[in-house]
Parts: sequence; structure tokens; C-alpha cells
Amino acid sequence: MNENSAAHTARSLTAALEQEPRFNLHRFPIHISLSDGVVSLEGTVEDIIAKRVAMTIAHRIAGNVPVRDRLRVEAGPRSHEDGTLRDHVIKSLLGEPVFSKYRIQVLRNGSHETLRELQSEDAGDIVIQIRDATVTLEGRVGSLTHRRLAEVLAWWSAGCEDVDNRLRVVPPEQENDGELSDAVRIVIEKDPLVQAGQLAVSVRGKIVTLSGYAASKEEQRLAVLDTWYVPGVRDVIDRIQIT
Repeated sequence: MNENSAAHTARSLTAALEQEPRFNLHRFPIHISLSDGVVSLEGTVEDIIAKRVAMTIAHRIAGNVPVRDRLRVEAGPRSHEDGTLRDHVIKSLLGEPVFSKYRIQVLRNGSHETLRELQSEDAGDIVIQIRDATVTLEGRVGSLTHRRLAEVLAWWSAGCEDVDNRLRVVPPEQENDGELSDAVRIVIEKDPLVQAGQLAVSVRGKIVTLSGYAASKEEQRLAVLDTWYVPGVRDVIDRIQIT
């Protein structure tokens, strides 16, 4: 990519973000850089929706040019040495029933600490590392849904600003709308502030449509936000009605 093309891409991306109502460039400015043929987005954004939307727009504008995601989500004051965040992630993963047979470890100061041993030979293993309010997940999981759920639980942990999901699915699975729909449904059902039984989830081309009923605007907002936390979701269409 030559200098003129790079400048044009940066201007086009900035213009697209400025026109996106779910993004506030004035309050949360983004630094866009192009180096070695890679477009990088760096900065802090308001929430997971802004992060996902910004990356979707960046991929569309950049075309075949790789895009690097360095956006962080605003999460309030940081805990000393990420200890509180680490504790929250550990508690969430250890307490999740679908991971009950997984080996769970935490990587701290270069050493692996085993929190739970492998309960079954065909179960997976997850290694947690926390650094600079970023949760890194490594290891292997048994399905795409488990991979998505582990990331969502990390995002839900207080103080998390970013998640680097390096979990491998063994055996590999092809992504499809049916599986993504199931993952979204599972995530919504895990939110105690959302009445998942009143909602319907449909997916087409990674675009999720939420319909049904919510008791309040806040419940509606949380259902949409929960959906955006699921990795792989390209967009969310909100057709939820308030009762």
C-alpha cells in the first residue's frame, strides 16, 4: 500500500466512523495507523458494541488489507496488578458447568498454577493470563460454542478492557449460523437480568436478530449488549418490544 492509498484508507475509515451513530469519535478518539501493509486501530472505546462496530467498518473499508485490533473497552479504574480481574475470571471459568471437566490453569510470573486438574481425557484445558487489564485465554476447547462462551465470561469480568482469545477448537469446527445462534442463546440465558425465555434469536450471515419482549429499556439494552459480546457476531438487529 503506497502513501497515497494509506492516507485515503485512513480518511475513509475516519469518515465512516464519524457517520456511525453507535460510535463517538469525539469522546473516544481512535488512532488509525498503517504500517507494513497492516491497518491498526488503537484507543479506548465506550463499550463492546463500539469495539465490534469499529472493527467491522475497518475490515470493510480496508478490503483485503489486514486489520489489527488494538481497541480497548472502557472499564473504570484498574485494580492493583490486575489481581481483582484475575480473581473474577478464575471464579467465572471454574464456576461454569460446561467447563467442569476442563483443566483450568493461570499463568503468573512465567509459571503455570493449576486450579483444577483435568477431569476427563477428552476434556479441554484453559490457561488464563492477565496483563494490563487484558485477559488472554490459551489452550483447547471442545467446541466453537465453548470458545465463544469462555471469551464472553472473560469480558464480563470486572475490570476487563480487552480479551485475546487464542483458544483452539479440537477437533476443528466450521462456523455456521446455527451454532452462532445457539451460542448467543446460551449467553443471554446466563444473564440474570434478562428474561431469556421471552426472547427469540435468529442468525443469518452472522447478523443476529433479537425479537420478543423485555420488561424494560434496561433489559432490552442488556440483551443487545450480551449479544455483541459473543465473538463472531457481525451485527445485531434489535426488534425487542417493551411490555
